[in-house]
Amino acid sequence: MKNKALFAWERISLRAKLTALSVGLIGLLLSVSSAGTVALLSTYLQRNTDTLLIATAQTLRDSNPLRLEFQVSSGTLTLPPLPSDYYIAILDADGNQYLGLVSATGGGRTTPNFSSLTKEVVAATAGIPFEVELRDESGQEMAWRIVAVELTRANGSVVIALPVTGNRQIIAEYGNIGGRFGMFLLVLSGLSIWLTITSALRPLKEVERTAAAVKSGKFSSRLVERHGKTELGRLNGALNSMLDSIEGAVRGKDKTLDQMRRFVSDASHELRTPLVTVRGYAELYRMGAIKKPADVKEAMERIESEAIRMSALVESLLTLTRMDEIGNLNLEKHDLAEISQRVLADIGVTNQSVKFELENQAGTPVMVEMDGDRIKQVLTNLVANASRFAPSDSTVTVALEAEAELARIKVIDHGEGVPEMFKDKVFDRFYRADTSRNRETGGSGLGLAIAKSIVTAHNGTVFVERTPGGGATFVVELPLTQPVKP
Repeated sequence: MKNKALFAWERISLRAKLTALSVGLIGLLLSVSSAGTVALLSTYLQRNTDTLLIATAQTLRDSNPLRLEFQVSSGTLTLPPLPSDYYIAILDADGNQYLGLVSATGGGRTTPNFSSLTKEVVAATAGIPFEVELRDESGQEMAWRIVAVELTRANGSVVIALPVTGNRQIIAEYGNIGGRFGMFLLVLSGLSIWLTITSALRPLKEVERTAAAVKSGKFSSRLVERHGKTELGRLNGALNSMLDSIEGAVRGKDKTLDQMRRFVSDASHELRTPLVTVRGYAELYRMGAIKKPADVKEAMERIESEAIRMSALVESLLTLTRMDEIGNLNLEKHDLAEISQRVLADIGVTNQSVKFELENQAGTPVMVEMDGDRIKQVLTNLVANASRFAPSDSTVTVALEAEAELARIKVIDHGEGVPEMFKDKVFDRFYRADTSRNRETGGSGLGLAIAKSIVTAHNGTVFVERTPGGGATFVVELPLTQPVKP
């Protein structure tokens, strides 16, 4: 049963829950307030009545009972302002009524029966007001508020009585009015709370719609920015930040998938050609088409050449994979001028149609905290790329610059240069400006991608710009001191 009640409560909407709880709390407060007010009013009316009764009794107890009626009627006896329905009785010691006085507006009203108020009973009350149910002469019971005190000038007592029906009617009427007004306030507050909560929770509908849009694939959907430090403002800001992260992650995933597809496609294309060449020569040899020693030698040389190219391609792919890992650098202090000189010497041996020169504009050794082997590989790739596209008898220059916290390497050639539209693409894997994929003018398309990965791992940047007079200048910027990795 408890679980069913809990389940039923959980199925109620938040708006209904908040409204019901708020209205219930307001109803409880109104009830407590009304009960307290009625209790205070009742106490106040009773205290006023008691004050009048006691004051009147103290005035009449010292009066002459024989002259009391004349004094009251003639106005020579000043009494407190009693309500119009008072009753004054003079009783003897046995409780028999000797004199009874009613208000001037009493007009034929029945009088209470005080036969039980003997002198002993009156003495026991000690002049304290009390409430009793007394029968009148017709036998009907009425509630009276009474003060009875002994007379000082006669053997008897004086009794002042006021019916409490008026006070009770006032309290009952106040309770009825308070109840009706409380119900009106409860309905009005319930409607106001319902509208207020509905307005306050309306932005949650927007959250629901945005979540549905994101679920359907519209990751650019956002909530309306709400200014201020309200709960909804902070909620919308947090959700928008979360949606930004989700959109970024999805875009990153899509970009990674696109890169992976392109990577696999290009790698397959690059590996297919040497494999086809190797397979072709092998089949020709198996079918006996290659018999002459010279032809066999040529076939073996071609097979070896393609195998070397495939090995270089695989090695480049492995290098890129390793550079994607964090903490794979051996950082030490190295002189960029010395490394650049060795690179130019090595490439100058294999390409003698181009001149190579080093310009150390810093004038002193450029010491950088770096992985020497990796940076040498970067320079080798950049210089080899420049020499490949440089015209014969032109010069490829490596210029070194040093600033306060930055070392700059420029590899300058005077070839055709890189078109503006391709400047951001030349560092992509397998990208080559030569779309014909002619092996005589380009490599595998991984050299610049490897260079960018290595430079990025050193917290540096690499980019290409136009050489004045024509050509391309590849610029590598490295911080002189590498930050300590956690």
